[in-house]
Amino acid sequence: MEHLRIPLLSLLFFLLNLSSLHFLSLADDYFINCGSHDNVSLTAGQNFSGESKPAGYSFSKSKAVKDINQLPGISPLYKTARSFNKPFYYQFSITEDGTYLVRLHFSAFSSSSSNNLSTAVFGVLDSKNFTLSNNFTAKNTTYSPVIKEFFLRIDITDSFRLYFTPQPSSFAFVNGIELFLAPADFITENYASNLPLHTIYRLNVGGSPVNDTIGRHWETDDSHISDQNSAKKAPFQNTLNLNYFGQRDGLVASNESVAPLPVYQTAREMMNGTSNITWFFRVSSKARHIVRAHFCDIVGQPGNIIFNLYANGNFRKEIGNFSQYSAVPFYYDFVVNYSESELFNISIRPNNGASEQNAFLNGLEILEIVEGLAPIPNVKESKKNVVAPVVGSVLGGLSLICVLIVGFVFGFRHRKVEKRVETSVWSPMPANGGGSSHSSALNLNYLGLKISFSEIQSATNNFDIKLVIGKGGFGNVYRGTLLNGTKVAVKRAYKRDEHGLGSGQGLLEFETEIIVLSKICHRHLVSLIG
Repeated sequence: MEHLRIPLLSLLFFLLNLSSLHFLSLADDYFINCGSHDNVSLTAGQNFSGESKPAGYSFSKSKAVKDINQLPGISPLYKTARSFNKPFYYQFSITEDGTYLVRLHFSAFSSSSSNNLSTAVFGVLDSKNFTLSNNFTAKNTTYSPVIKEFFLRIDITDSFRLYFTPQPSSFAFVNGIELFLAPADFITENYASNLPLHTIYRLNVGGSPVNDTIGRHWETDDSHISDQNSAKKAPFQNTLNLNYFGQRDGLVASNESVAPLPVYQTAREMMNGTSNITWFFRVSSKARHIVRAHFCDIVGQPGNIIFNLYANGNFRKEIGNFSQYSAVPFYYDFVVNYSESELFNISIRPNNGASEQNAFLNGLEILEIVEGLAPIPNVKESKKNVVAPVVGSVLGGLSLICVLIVGFVFGFRHRKVEKRVETSVWSPMPANGGGSSHSSALNLNYLGLKISFSEIQSATNNFDIKLVIGKGGFGNVYRGTLLNGTKVAVKRAYKRDEHGLGSGQGLLEFETEIIVLSKICHRHLVSLIG
C-alpha cells in the first residue's frame, strides 16, 4: 500500500519543522509533468511544469507518451508519461546540500506509441546506487495513481539522477516527479545516516482522510485496526495546546508542521472491558522500519492516563504524563529491526499502575529504511542532451585557439620590445659602435642559449644590489632564480660611463669570458646556460 504517504519520521534523530516549506518558495524545487509540454496543478497545491523548457534538469533518450483514451475524472498529470524500453534517467541540478523529498507519480494507461503501461515492470535507482523500487508494476492504477515517496540525502557535488530501469523485454515509465529541499532543521545534527527512507503508511487514527498544504495525505486507520469493537473514536473540538517545545524522555512536543491539526483532534481510545488496541500492516520482512506514533491526550485528565506502546508484541515505550496540561500534541519515534514475518503490528494497552485504565493513539507513520544497492545502468544519451556538451567543447576549443593566437602575437611583439631594450640598456656600446672602431663580436644564437632580458630582470629583482655576490673588473655578478626554479649567477657588464671604461676594452674582455665559458665543461666550474 503505497499511496501518497510521506512520513516525516526521525530515526531517533529526525526533527521535522515544515512550517516554512511551501511549494513555490523552495531553493531547489522540481515539479515535472513528464512527457507533456503543459503545466498542471494538483488539489494539494503542487504546480507541475511541462517539459518544453526544462529548467535545471534534463533527461536521457526516451519517449513522451499520451493516453489515447482520455478518460474523464483523471488529472492531466496522469494522462502523459515519459517511457522507454531501455534505462533512462532524469538529472537534476542541486545547489544546496541537504535532505530532499522525492515523489514519483505512476498511473498506467494505453498509448498509441507504446504498450499498455500496466504491463511495465521496472526499478528505480538513485545516483548512489540505492534501489528505491524494484520490480515495480503499475497494474490497476488508472483511477488510483501510485505515488512513491522518499527522503534522500543529496550533496551539491552529486550529479543527482533518478534512473528508471526496465526488466528485460519490458519498459519503464513515470508520469510526474517532485523533488524539493526540506528546511534546514529537517534533520538534527546527530543524524549521520545517508540511507534513503521510503514512505509506507501515514494514518489519521480515528479520523477521516486529510490532506495538508505540502501534499501529505493521511489515510483513515479503518482497514488496519484488528477489532473495531476494541476501540472507539474520540473527536475533539476544542483548541489544542501548542505552546510546548522540546522533548522529554524521547517524547517530542509536536505542532502543525509535523502533522496537521486534524490528526491530533481525533483519536481512538479503548472501549470498556478491552485489554488492548492493535493495528496490523503488511511490510517487507527484509527491511528495517522507522515508526512515528502521534499522541494528544484529548480523552482524559492530564496525568491520569499512562499506557504502554508495543511493536510486534515487544514493549517499546511507556506513554503518558507528557505535560500537566491536556491537549498537548507529541510524538515518539523508534526503529523496528528485521522480522521473519511480513505482518507488522502496533498495539497499546493500559499501564497497570495508572489511575485511569485507558490508552489512545492519534496518528501513525511507518517508513522503510532503504539499504538495497544495484549497479548504475548504462544509458544511451539522447541527441538533445549530447548537443550542448559538443557545442560547449567546440566553443571551448575555439576559445583556446584564440587565446593562443593572442598570446603568440603579444609574445612576438614583446620579444621585439625586449630586443630594443637589450640594445639600449644591456649593451655597454651603441649598436653602431658609438664612434668606436669596435663592434660586438658576441653572437651566441648558435648555442641556443638565449634568455630574455625581462626574465633576467625578474630573476634578479631588477638587478637588486642586495643580490650581488661578486664583482669583477668588467661587471657585477648577481644571484637569481629563473621562472623554472633554476638557481643562476648573472654577470652584467658595466655601462660605458661606469669605471672609466670608455675604450670598449672592458666589453671585449667580457665577451671573451662568455665565449670561453660556453666551451668549457668541468664539475668545478659553473656552466653557461644563457
